[in-house]
Amino acid sequence: MNDHLSEETSSKITRLEEALAKSEDANKKKAAFIANLSHEIRTPLNSIVGVVNLFQGTKLDLEQKKFVEMLSSSSRDLLLLVEELLDLSRLETGQLELKSDPVPLRSCCSQAVRPLAMTAQERRLQMELSIAPDIPEFLCGDSARLRQVLRNIVGTAIAFTAKGKIDIRVSIVHETRETITLQFSVAHSAEGIAGERINAMLDSSALDRSEFSRAYEGVGLGLIIAKGLAEAMGGGLRAESVGNEHNIFHFTVAMKRTAENKQTSEEPAAQPEQETPDALLALPGRLAILVVDDNKFNRSLTRTILRKKGGPEWNISLAEDGAEALKKISDEHFDLVFMDIQMPGINGLDTTRAIRARERETVAQRLPVIAMTAYAMEGDRQMCLDAGMDDYIAKPVDPDELVEVIIRNLRMITPDER
Repeated sequence: MNDHLSEETSSKITRLEEALAKSEDANKKKAAFIANLSHEIRTPLNSIVGVVNLFQGTKLDLEQKKFVEMLSSSSRDLLLLVEELLDLSRLETGQLELKSDPVPLRSCCSQAVRPLAMTAQERRLQMELSIAPDIPEFLCGDSARLRQVLRNIVGTAIAFTAKGKIDIRVSIVHETRETITLQFSVAHSAEGIAGERINAMLDSSALDRSEFSRAYEGVGLGLIIAKGLAEAMGGGLRAESVGNEHNIFHFTVAMKRTAENKQTSEEPAAQPEQETPDALLALPGRLAILVVDDNKFNRSLTRTILRKKGGPEWNISLAEDGAEALKKISDEHFDLVFMDIQMPGINGLDTTRAIRARERETVAQRLPVIAMTAYAMEGDRQMCLDAGMDDYIAKPVDPDELVEVIIRNLRMITPDER
């Protein structure tokens, strides 16, 4: 009898392990699919955003400016949608990585709310942010994700508010010697039916928004992501209706205390870097850059941006794959290389490894290689650095960010070598 039970138990455990393995495999495949899908979307989106930015820097009449602004707005919305899909995939597959750095809480909240205040003002809505005085100036957490959740919640509140006020309050609901749990309450004027719709949107299984009014279109996915991020940060997100005219979001997050001698904010930390001589280097008059990308539109676009940002003596060469890049690097001198990752033949990672191997053999000066890729999943940056790359920039590429990454890597180039 006992042997029979033991065999039955062992059989159940085996089946459960097989089911778990299949589930994990399915999650990995899903994450890989989302990553590849993101890459495929970002590649043409990089060209669209880049060309729109170039148009905005030219002389346009009023009608043309209106059209370009429409293109710019739509491309930004599309990029936001791609980012939200990536976040949703990270949450569902458990691949979301949260940082634990000192966060200047008041500055962080202000940065999140400030851009939305203009949207509220355009809709003639009042907005007020109030942070309890007993909250420490610095707490440990992920400031970027905290801002993202707050933006998504306040943005949803604005979308559901026809008139009235958006009241944002931050307070302590629980604390220990190690952690402080904060509650962000976002109250806004809304009809009673809005509360039902919001709670329906918070249900991640209810992605069908066909029942929602067009006035609320586009806010469902962001709210689901906000809930997932809140739970990942040790808190939660819920909504409640107060009477027939008000709705309140309650977002909680657990943050670690920071010792006073370690209280350094993100902004002050960034300030000394901006004041260092390396960071303030002007763009050189002469620079040789190699752009490696299998997409001809992105190659051409990057060259155009670099020529506009640089000068007439900037030499921008192009290569469509890793083999061509290695040959050009062997035959010519370059100060910097922008390297795509996914390319036919020799991909960007293997090309970089080949460059580093050649440098070790010839004892050559290290050539800065910057990943310029449509891959934007967690771990992609580290994957590039592990392959021997020096920096990382994700597509769609922002022209100003392109300049920043060049300046950041100029410290590796001496004036004589240029």
